Amino acid sequence: MSGPDVLRERVARNARAQSVLHRWGASWRRLSPRERRLLGLAALLLVAAIVWLAGLRPALDTLRQAREQLPVLRAQAAELEAVVLESRALGRSRRGTLSVEETVAALQDSLRRADLQENSRFGPARVEGDRVQRVLTVDRAPAASLMAWLAQLPEVAQVRVRRLELARSHVDGRDRPGLLSGTVELALPMGNPP
Repeated sequence: MSGPDVLRERVARNARAQSVLHRWGASWRRLSPRERRLLGLAALLLVAAIVWLAGLRPALDTLRQAREQLPVLRAQAAELEAVVLESRALGRSRRGTLSVEETVAALQDSLRRADLQENSRFGPARVEGDRVQRVLTVDRAPAASLMAWLAQLPEVAQVRVRRLELARSHVDGRDRPGLLSGTVELALPMGNPP
């Protein structure tokens, strides 16, 4: 197409658009106020439906799917963590038994990772037979964190729990649910006594 043809086509298109707009405006002015309100309401509902279908519904579907997948992902993460801890324990068993100092260091590191270092302290070591006994005293430790730490304890080091005396913590003369105080007696493998 040459330049004048393109120009003629644009002018014709503009004329058609103005004609449509003029007819629409004339039709709008002929409507009663009630009809205008109803058309406005219909347009508003159409815009709301488009916003719902294009924006909100996909976002809500994504949130619902994330809520459904979150427990599965958490379970997979827990399994992976168990495999990692088991592989660390297997690696230590291939190298041999940890010394008492290495075992205590591993225990203190695991307490730090469980966020229990502020609520716990080790007592002095006692040698009994082929094991070294250490007493861990806990005070106002979060119960969930402490139980999780105790559950993964054998994977951290070759340690056995000999005696466990835990009770609900007392603060200001009242029991505090979710907090534990007491002692955990651990039997560490004999290495070089500390």
